[in-house]
Amino acid sequence: MCFMKQAKVTPVPLAARDNTEATRTADIEARLRRRRAGAAADILTSPRGIPVVRRMGEVAA
Repeated sequence: MCFMKQAKVTPVPLAARDNTEATRTADIEARLRRRRAGAAADILTSPRGIPVVRRMGEVAA
């Protein structure tokens, strides 16, 4: 005779009634995206640009 184990039933997470959490997360991600884009644009368009060195890992003067 084979005894089968009962599977544990976990409650299914339900979405919130309003999407404030999703909106907040999207806002945070958008802010981070803008900051990253701004930092990259600052480096690429600055008068110094990306420093060129002879060897990888060398510090630019």
